[in-house]
Amino acid sequence: MSEQPEKSTFTAESLREVLSTEVSKRIRTQPACHLLWAILENGMLEYMRYATATHPRGKRLFRETEDWIMQDDPTWVCSFVSICHVLGLEPGYLRTGLRRWREQRSAAAAFKHAA
Repeated sequence: MSEQPEKSTFTAESLREVLSTEVSKRIRTQPACHLLWAILENGMLEYMRYATATHPRGKRLFRETEDWIMQDDPTWVCSFVSICHVLGLEPGYLRTGLRRWREQRSAAAAFKHAA
């Protein structure tokens, strides 16, 4: 597993920064790892896109994505934890980063509406 540094702001780009050279190489050269990376990246981007959704569809998409990220199902090859383990990423680190990102985003949105 690669060691992830503490990040103050969590973004899709910060995820790419924590990939070890070995993992990055596997993603580029092994089609299965490339596909798993695409699934993980898409899930995280969907989480970020719909985190502050106000319409029913956006709220549903966020809830579904959040459920996928938070489930600990190692038996399904496309589960969040399985993908993280294959790619050498720590699921807890990613989950914590996403939660912190959402809290910061929610606080900023609340401040904006209060002003």
